[in-house]
Amino acid sequence: MSQPIASSDLLEKARSLRPLIEAEADATDRELTLTKPVIDAFTRTGLFHLMVPKALGGAEADCRTILDVFEELAHMDGSIGWSQMANASATSYCAFLDPEAAKEMVGGKPDAVFAGQFAPRGSIKREGQGFRLSGEYGFGSGSGHAAYLGGGGFVMGDNGAPEILPSGMPAYLCYFVPKSKVEMKGGWDVMGLKGTGSFDYRVPDQLVDPRSTFYLFDSTVRTGGPFYGLGAAALAGLGHAGWGLGVARRALHEIVLIARGGRARLGSASLIDQQVFRRDLGERIFALNSVRTLAHEVYGRMERRLQAGEKLAKIDNDEMMGAVAYLTQVCEEIVLWAYRNAGSQGLRNPSVIQRCFRDMLTGGLHVFVDRRSYEEFAKGKLGVA
Repeated sequence: MSQPIASSDLLEKARSLRPLIEAEADATDRELTLTKPVIDAFTRTGLFHLMVPKALGGAEADCRTILDVFEELAHMDGSIGWSQMANASATSYCAFLDPEAAKEMVGGKPDAVFAGQFAPRGSIKREGQGFRLSGEYGFGSGSGHAAYLGGGGFVMGDNGAPEILPSGMPAYLCYFVPKSKVEMKGGWDVMGLKGTGSFDYRVPDQLVDPRSTFYLFDSTVRTGGPFYGLGAAALAGLGHAGWGLGVARRALHEIVLIARGGRARLGSASLIDQQVFRRDLGERIFALNSVRTLAHEVYGRMERRLQAGEKLAKIDNDEMMGAVAYLTQVCEEIVLWAYRNAGSQGLRNPSVIQRCFRDMLTGGLHVFVDRRSYEEFAKGKLGVA
């Protein structure tokens, strides 16, 4: 097995890839998935295994480093940053699998990554010591180059109802199967995040070893440190937070360049000389800095509690997911404002600010940033069951 990746230089490794990623952005969109040079770069730098336990040769990076790396890569290109984020987040779930199975799947294999949709769209029943399952899934971001595809579903009993775990939660199973046992269906024809390889796929009927499964609502950390106690949903939320920050920061960078370049409407003062524009720009810079601080504070606080031996509760998960949803809401507004102020300079391709707009408005539709999380968090504060 290869030596664990040092987390201290991960951000610098990410920054070093800017020339390559920006050069490959258009090709990634055309091919609808990561190009080989980018895949090779993420493998070489260990960034695919940013969130893999050190015991399996990964970086097992801290929350601050993970957020910063995701933000940096998304700042370079939204699609490429999203793919890396999706692969890194999904591959972190190896911490919940049987340790020997996880070692076989990703241990010392920096090119072995997970992808998939974990919505309850599968048919799952027990059969012997394993699970008989099948399912139709979509939005498998990063699936074009993944070694394993994942899925989810409720384990159904003979009575036609979901099994109930000892914790009282329904048996919502997440699983991984080799890509060779999956039928890829394509289907990724979209406005934004074009290059993410978020393809549809079908898992044909097959028997799956329980060692490559875990329960979403009752995941147990099998490999790695306390960090993985964040749980599957919050680990994915960490990725969405960093990604949103990166795309919004790039949109602000681009509109500043456009303003400095003298953009003006006929009969109006230059954008850079308009008081309203300057005020709005300043407000949005502060708004972005505020939600960045929010994400780092909330996730950092949860990480410290886990390191102190605490176990997180539902309201803690709701706070993390609510913070990610709010961050995304703010980032969406920032990108939309920047795109509108870019005028015709955002219309013609190639246009980075147009790409930020398309990517952000697409990424903002993801279930992990649904604003219903505000309601769930508020219910906990109100003591509503």
